[in-house]
Amino acid sequence: MEMIPEAALDAIEHILPRKKTKIGRPEMCPRRAFNAMWYVVKTGCQWSMLPNELGCSSTVHGKFIQWCRSGVMKKIMDSARKIYEKNNSENNWYAIDSSSKKAPFARFGGKNPTDRAKRGIKHVIIVDRKGNPIYVDVAPANTHDSKLFEPILTQIKKKKKVRIIAADSAFDVKRLYVKCKEKNIALIATPNPRRRKSVHKFNVPHRWVVERAFGILSWLRGIKTCWAKTLESSLGFLQLACSIRLLKMV
Repeated sequence: MEMIPEAALDAIEHILPRKKTKIGRPEMCPRRAFNAMWYVVKTGCQWSMLPNELGCSSTVHGKFIQWCRSGVMKKIMDSARKIYEKNNSENNWYAIDSSSKKAPFARFGGKNPTDRAKRGIKHVIIVDRKGNPIYVDVAPANTHDSKLFEPILTQIKKKKKVRIIAADSAFDVKRLYVKCKEKNIALIATPNPRRRKSVHKFNVPHRWVVERAFGILSWLRGIKTCWAKTLESSLGFLQLACSIRLLKMV
């Protein structure tokens, strides 16, 4: 059974909440609970099917929901990104794209136009030149890609050094160019012939790294198909998977 490396757990242990009082039952070790959550993400099993050696399924599930709602998963993702960027500070090229996922139980899901209008969601990620996920977000499947960019753009801090974000024609929107300019980011999107017929169409080079990132994440059965019912849980699974990916790449 593959577990999270000890070095990765050491890097984020200070973020994992711990019980502050001795009243009540002894608390489950946060490191053990985090390993159990990773098992669910990797295998895609039901919470009730969690092996006994990883802990009580109801306890682990309760911690997962609590951590998602309190922003712990986001803090873990932010911490993993900072650790990763310290070792890749010279990188200034990124790529963005989205991927539709089946989500039969997602209350926040929308009609997936690529899956006969069945309920689904979209994962949107920004990767660096090496294909590692830096920023992530989740939305209903019937949301246009251009509308997914603005929420994820708010997570990116403005820097003096110009950065490049490569994208496909779905992100070729004037509003997005203006928003990126405010962050000192150069958006290079493949021209959309329906919007700009006079512009010569070209494909942005090296954008395939984001497609490879989706392929790697799809090996995790808890990510390939969304079995979560709430937006917080679905985003928490994606943030957990990408955090471990970043920490392993350091």
